[in-house]
Amino acid sequence: MMRHTHFLRQRGKMLGGLVLLAVLTGLPLRADEPNPSRAFYNTFTDEEEMAMGRKAAEETEKQLPILIEPLLTAYVNHLGQKVAKESHRPQLQYSFKIVNTDAVNAFSLPGGFVYVNRGLLEFVNNESELAGVLAHEIGHVVAYHSMNDVARRSLVDQGMYQLQKAGLVNDQQMADMMQRYGGPMLLFVDRKFSREEESEADMLGMYNAIRAGYDPQGLVGFLARLSQFVGNPSLVEGLLMNHPLPGERVKALRAELREHPAPSGLEKDSIAFRAARLQLKALPPAPPPKKQP
Repeated sequence: MMRHTHFLRQRGKMLGGLVLLAVLTGLPLRADEPNPSRAFYNTFTDEEEMAMGRKAAEETEKQLPILIEPLLTAYVNHLGQKVAKESHRPQLQYSFKIVNTDAVNAFSLPGGFVYVNRGLLEFVNNESELAGVLAHEIGHVVAYHSMNDVARRSLVDQGMYQLQKAGLVNDQQMADMMQRYGGPMLLFVDRKFSREEESEADMLGMYNAIRAGYDPQGLVGFLARLSQFVGNPSLVEGLLMNHPLPGERVKALRAELREHPAPSGLEKDSIAFRAARLQLKALPPAPPPKKQP
């Protein structure tokens, strides 16, 4: 009996130590954080995904005004790399750049190419908000959201080719069907993620931010302030058009945190963030986003 009691006492100490370690290192104390995997029909390797993302990034940067401010870009890239390192796909070669427009938006391309609009940098209140947004965009990459879509489109392309080869569709019909898919800009930048994909990216982003040492209320607070612009979306038009209503996402994240509270003492702000904001204010005003034809 004494041996059994000693064993239980030792086991209790060991479990308590593991819980304490998890708290001190900022790890979520749960086992059901979203654990996405590539769809069975997505046969692209990481290298192929990064090559596709690199090509899309080159095309994107020809069409969007990238802000050339080395210190600001270095800050955003440093923060992004810190968060990406704690994601479920740290092996990708992530890149973070700033788009010089006053629209409040951010987007990611396959392979880890993430873009943040200058307007978003001016909108966020602290570093934990920015870290949460970056973690959310990384979440889309981690969950293969765009690449699963590319794989589905690839299957359709193959099917259309076989139809054309068999003489069941003519060249004009083929061209019309291909037109519906658009190019990389339409496919990646303007793509509207599903409600399920956004929810998954939110949860992945929140736990990713926690692992990176940031207060998850940053992402929650950012989304809560976005909800104020529903009905008058001029400032945040891109985010409100291409994402589900932020109020629903805020409720889901708050419910998650009530059930599984984050460790205390996580980072909310930094001197580097404040310095970046001062540098932004010193720059000429960002141009408004171009209206889509």
